[in-house]
Amino acid sequence: MAKVVMCHGIGYTYQHRDGMHSEWYKALRTGMIDTGFEPVEETGVAAVYYGNCFRSAGSKSATGPDEFAGLPNYGPVDLRADLELELLRALAENTEAAQAGTKGAVQSLLRRLERSKLLGDVPAKAIIWMIKQVHRYLTEEALREAVQTRWDGVVTSDTRVVVAHSLGSLVAYEALCAHPEWEVDTLITLGSPLGLGAISSRLRPPLVQGQEAQWPGVRRWINIAAVEDPVALVKELAPLFGKDIEDMPVRNGRFAMHSVLRYLTTAEAAKGIADGLGTA
Repeated sequence: MAKVVMCHGIGYTYQHRDGMHSEWYKALRTGMIDTGFEPVEETGVAAVYYGNCFRSAGSKSATGPDEFAGLPNYGPVDLRADLELELLRALAENTEAAQAGTKGAVQSLLRRLERSKLLGDVPAKAIIWMIKQVHRYLTEEALREAVQTRWDGVVTSDTRVVVAHSLGSLVAYEALCAHPEWEVDTLITLGSPLGLGAISSRLRPPLVQGQEAQWPGVRRWINIAAVEDPVALVKELAPLFGKDIEDMPVRNGRFAMHSVLRYLTTAEAAKGIADGLGTA
């Protein structure tokens, strides 16, 4: 049974559980060995895979055969919802401010993001696609329930550590809050956007200003955020979710700032996993 359960973020819509498991486990094992810890066996690691829940039919056609093949052909006009515009502004907060609400302003923000390389070398349609995935998870109840059911049978009485990246940190937080009976020792969030008000206020349960946030039923919560990571804009979650959160800054480098594989090879992640397993 799985001692470590991993939950992915955006970017796995057209991938598969086995590929994710293999890729993540290799990085996790490398990080633990390089840091001097006994790596967990591959059979002791499981993946919560929900990427294909997002494969719903839409009005946009797929793109051509390039590295972003399979993405809808999104443009600025497709960002309409208030939440989507909030997320776009948050991502672009380090660029020159623009007033959202019109196609021209949205296009201006997207161009600034592309030029700044905040999210790496990705086109505007990929930025829009990422924003819309977060929006869909937080606003479409059927999709949200489908994602949450992917935890069924993955977390067992043997599970001690949950590792969640990016959007997966939202998914994991909600799952752990909904299942106080789980005996998970440690939650490790990587590159988490949980600190963004547009997101935290729409969680289940929501984070309400002036009220104490629900603790996700674990003994220890480690939040690892790269200083360069634009998705983890709020680097410290302790002021929002509880003083017991251990916020740990790391550096992932300019060209892999949000990479889950880069996060998994940090000493902070390796030690957190080893501590949670009792092998440190």
